[in-house]
Amino acid sequence: MPLAGQVVGEGVRLVRPLGRGSHSLVYFAVGPGGQPCAVKIFDPHFAAHAAREYRNGAHLDHPRLVRVLAPVCVGERPALVVTLARGTVLFERYLRRPALTHDRRAFLRTLVHLLDGLAYLHGLGLVHRDVKPENILVEPDGSATLVDFDLSGPQAEAFSGPTRMGTAAFQSPEAARGEALGPESDLYSVGVLLGWGLHGTLADPEMPPPPLPDPLDRLRGVLLEPDRTRRLASAVEAQALLLELADLPS
Repeated sequence: MPLAGQVVGEGVRLVRPLGRGSHSLVYFAVGPGGQPCAVKIFDPHFAAHAAREYRNGAHLDHPRLVRVLAPVCVGERPALVVTLARGTVLFERYLRRPALTHDRRAFLRTLVHLLDGLAYLHGLGLVHRDVKPENILVEPDGSATLVDFDLSGPQAEAFSGPTRMGTAAFQSPEAARGEALGPESDLYSVGVLLGWGLHGTLADPEMPPPPLPDPLDRLRGVLLEPDRTRRLASAVEAQALLLELADLPS
């Protein structure tokens, strides 16, 4: 049965699909007053992810984070009404690579906004756990919104056994080992993105890329420190260092 045209929750009408992630399908929708929004529809066996995203995302209120508005059902599938994040996913926005060579100011704005959102999230005692290009929507000027909180949770959250969370290419070493995660794990993922912005490719952790004369290479190094106890663990400090090294106004 086609989903377009269906009305869910309190008068939210599904219009057209926007994209599909690993756990859900996202639809552009309009609310009862005509305001644009999105509906994130989970596959039934990911109901726990929908519940986690609502539990951890419903109280978030920051311009660089998507807002989770309400839980709904689309047929038998759990779903969430969320604010509409503008733009395209990060890798699609920055097609000319390396991004810091071809579109430096916009990419720096993207990183500043990402760190803004993470600082707010970490200040609430939460970690995102899946910072990656598909979860960062970027507008033409580089403005960015972080989305998807279905893997998010409290810092140092303990599970019954080792639990690997995130996407392999952007995982911190401790995430790959299935350890409990903290802010430094999200910042490792930011370091991977910064390295991509500097080099235009994702580096192999076993074969670090050669150093660059770009001053931001220093920040990349402190974010990608393998030892989590020595890694930069504050998004506020990371943003300040980014602005200092890039010689940008705060």
